[in-house]
Amino acid sequence: MSHMPKIDLQNLQKMEDDRFAEALAKVLRRHRKARGITRDGLAFQLGLHKNTLYGVEVGVKRKSGHFSHTQLTMTNFIRLAAFFGYQPGEFLQDVLIEAIDC
Repeated sequence: MSHMPKIDLQNLQKMEDDRFAEALAKVLRRHRKARGITRDGLAFQLGLHKNTLYGVEVGVKRKSGHFSHTQLTMTNFIRLAAFFGYQPGEFLQDVLIEAIDC
């Protein structure tokens, strides 16, 4: 197992949901493109609706005009991690590192 940097918990406690969502979107997009798979193809393989994956990766405009990202259930987060060959904690670590580096 590779060594992963330790996450500063104080930074994590102050992190806003939007920042985490943006980091998840970047990590997801990076891994998906590295595999050469389309968003729709990934959604199909994971048994997700394509709009769910689109909302996570790209975001959606709400009726209020606010642009936000769709949230994943923990189960779907774990499915994504497994699909890309990660343990859930490793995948989360990747997302947190991206969020802190933003």
